[in-house]
Amino acid sequence: MIYTICNQKGGSGKTTTAAALLQAAAYKGKKALAIDLDPQANLSYFLAADSSQAGSYELLNGTPAAETLQHTKQNIDVIAASWNLQTIKAEKGAARKLEKGIAPIINDYDIIIIDTPPTPGILQYNAMQAADGLIITLQSDVYNIRSLQQIENTAQQIKRTNAGLHIAGIVLTQYDNRPIINRQLKQDIEQTAAARNIPFLGSIRKGIIIQEAAALQTSIYQYAPNSNPAQDYLIVYRNLIK
Repeated sequence: MIYTICNQKGGSGKTTTAAALLQAAAYKGKKALAIDLDPQANLSYFLAADSSQAGSYELLNGTPAAETLQHTKQNIDVIAASWNLQTIKAEKGAARKLEKGIAPIINDYDIIIIDTPPTPGILQYNAMQAADGLIITLQSDVYNIRSLQQIENTAQQIKRTNAGLHIAGIVLTQYDNRPIINRQLKQDIEQTAAARNIPFLGSIRKGIIIQEAAALQTSIYQYAPNSNPAQDYLIVYRNLIK
């Protein structure tokens, strides 16, 4: 399966979720591929990939996918991002470049996860066009809840050319259940998801472990497998692949 992580609001835990789910897959012995389409290249860094090598920019410009793969110390293959992605233009046929580029390698992996910029545009459209499912990351605030409708609207547009695209689920990130408002907003998100027939995959408790592992370019399952965030992401991963 190919999943795109998306949210049209920054700071939602999108890249962290992409990295953690890939790390969970590798921890469970699955063959995982990360595709970084965000020019900031944070996912590439988290997974210890080298953004100076050929990656997603070259792939979108016709380089064979096999020549853009890096196998990292986290036992995850990565097609890394670079700032050059900012120059990709929205010309005719541009939204299907990723789909065509990865076609020769998709059967080599159990799971493929694509990270995207937080803003709509040609890179996000490429990721949605190539995906089977969308994973939406939200935080427990009203602004993130509003972004759900925006993503649904974008997905409906993409379904015209990618009929199999569906919303695979919602992940609530950086969750702190102590404030009453957070518990209420979580309930609102779960009810909103249920009303729209969208799976609620789980919530991720706050923890410094994720930032520490990212800074060290180490999997959370190598760094602190029993930590709350690591265990929460395992639950999300299991719910996702059911």
